[in-house]
Amino acid sequence: MSSSIQPTALADKLSQMDIFHSIPGDILLHLAAQCRIELFEPNAVVFHKDEPGQALYLILEGSARVHDGDFIVANMKAGTCFGEMALLDEGPRSMSVSVNEVSRLARIDRDVFFDVLGDYPGVMQKIVGMLTRRLRFQTDKTLEQLRRREEELSKQVAARTAELMQQKEEAEQLRAKAEAEKKEAEKQRLRAEQSERAEQQFLANMSHEIRTPMNAVMGMTNLLLQKNPREDQLRYLHSIRQSSEALLVILNDILDISKIQAGRLELEFTGLRADAILEQVRTTLQFRAEEKGLSLEVIFDPNIPPVLTGDPVRLQQVLLNLAGNAVKFTEKGQVSMEARLMKKQANRARIYFEVRDTGIGMTAQQLDVVFESFRQASGDTTRKYGGTGLGLTISKQLVEQFGGSLQVSSSLGEGSVFWFEIELEIGKASDAKPEEPLPDARDALRGLRILLAEDNAFNRIVAVETLEMLIPEVRVHTAENGREAVEAFRTHRFDVVLMDVTMPVMDGLEATQAIRAFDGPAGQIPVIAFTASVTKKEVRRCLNNGMNACVPKPFKESELLQALLTAVAPGQVSAAAVLPEETEIPVDAGDSDRLAFLKNLTGNNPARIQKYLKLYLESVRAGVPRIEAALKAGDREELRRVVHTVKPQFRMLGMEEMAELAQTIETQAVEAIDLDMLPENVDRLLAEIRDSVQVFEAYLEPAD
Repeated sequence: MSSSIQPTALADKLSQMDIFHSIPGDILLHLAAQCRIELFEPNAVVFHKDEPGQALYLILEGSARVHDGDFIVANMKAGTCFGEMALLDEGPRSMSVSVNEVSRLARIDRDVFFDVLGDYPGVMQKIVGMLTRRLRFQTDKTLEQLRRREEELSKQVAARTAELMQQKEEAEQLRAKAEAEKKEAEKQRLRAEQSERAEQQFLANMSHEIRTPMNAVMGMTNLLLQKNPREDQLRYLHSIRQSSEALLVILNDILDISKIQAGRLELEFTGLRADAILEQVRTTLQFRAEEKGLSLEVIFDPNIPPVLTGDPVRLQQVLLNLAGNAVKFTEKGQVSMEARLMKKQANRARIYFEVRDTGIGMTAQQLDVVFESFRQASGDTTRKYGGTGLGLTISKQLVEQFGGSLQVSSSLGEGSVFWFEIELEIGKASDAKPEEPLPDARDALRGLRILLAEDNAFNRIVAVETLEMLIPEVRVHTAENGREAVEAFRTHRFDVVLMDVTMPVMDGLEATQAIRAFDGPAGQIPVIAFTASVTKKEVRRCLNNGMNACVPKPFKESELLQALLTAVAPGQVSAAAVLPEETEIPVDAGDSDRLAFLKNLTGNNPARIQKYLKLYLESVRAGVPRIEAALKAGDREELRRVVHTVKPQFRMLGMEEMAELAQTIETQAVEAIDLDMLPENVDRLLAEIRDSVQVFEAYLEPAD
């Protein structure tokens, strides 16, 4: 999400807000030109309680909450404003405001507001009305708390009075108290177990919801990269791939920090080459460093044993986090990565790793919080450079799992140095020797009969086209839910099943159990979980329900092919033998036309464009009447369900604003917040859908 916006675009957004409906367009354009656009990361504080009020804020994108500490007074969505008291009085604020997600706000300072809108009292009247309603709501909430507190105090007084009147029964009361404490302890234990289960379910759901659309985005991108696109298309595809990988990094950071905090993250010890890991980090960051004109240097001590025993994935994650931050926060100069042998004794080696930069550096106060979760050196750092604030926290925890300690030295304006020492066993050369690809891998999969159960149309397209591209003479039969998969299995012969886990009618776990109930060899057919839920608990659940393996979505072609190879030709072939090398391509901006996203995605292939557009049109044509009916009937659950069904189609065609609006409607319907705005938002979504239908139908018309 960019922090910049053109004045004309901002003026258009302002005109859609109720408080500015009566303001002429040229006045709004003048106002927009003087607004300050500010971008906030999730949970960032816009202003604190007791700070002086100086500006009115408008939520352009995202959402925010009004709170006093942990007590939330109200939630606000895009299109609403806050801080209006600052226009009336510059005294201290009574509440704090923080954003709930990545949000973009327009700030209108008090002097700008009165200078531009001083001749339009209607705006101030609306703001005063909004302020009055907000204060009334806060007052009602406070009164309700006081009422509950009064009831609680009354109960306490009554209990105390009863206790004084029953002193003769003190022994019985003590026994009852002990019994109550025992029950409370049991209640707390059950609550803790429930909380842990809820956390695991949340992680599974979050992983699934993000990975499902990401699977289609990354899968289609990889397909296009292998279809000899033009040079300009390569740049667009590389941008898509980089953005997708960045989203996965954020998701993995969140999952990693949750595992670390729960004590469930474990290192896997295998052969690793420290020089190869450093070179891989350098290769990953080289393009970004060259863009900024930075020198990226690797210093490797030749005395380090060629093969060590440890977790290469986690070690690379630590070094990539540290070096990635160094490149991010360095505007000129260089970044260096060094590995040095400190001590070698018997079969163990102590290795020193260092990442040094000439970047912005940190103050002593900033160093105190640099390893805390969701924290960066300052709010300005977050706004300018972005990031989750989890990378250093995760790196510190991982280094400690290796038995080391991550240290930092830095001075403001003079760069930073991060270093750690870890002791690893010395391995054998064979431990790190990669598996040699065998030449008969394609032949091993030739003519494979695959049953693919996947409810998302775009994910089906990605999977089918990927399989058809990589496996000669493959035959793929698709099903949209578990019941269709079982029926297809009953009437056709297959070699392997790719089974999505979360599907309507019958989910993948039930379908797998039904397949396992078949007699003879049919009931033993390999079933591979094709799922966006990749937590260890979800993987165990899949295996416990009869599945043979799990392929995460968004899937890597190597993971999908390796799972298929393991299922049909275990121990004989490697996926490396059938996968082409990834193409290194430069970065450039994309097209802004409504059809540009799809044209770029398909390499402007008319047949594929028509296929994707027809799928979209079929989905929304079925969804629009259901949305209208649900809104008219006031059925929020049906409304949420239908909007949730069509939302992935918006993202698959690059219509992010429509997807965000759909998400807002879902949230309003589920949490019953801002219900007065729900009809307006639904009408906006329907209008956008109809507009997109006209554009896409016009594109398809010549071909029909």
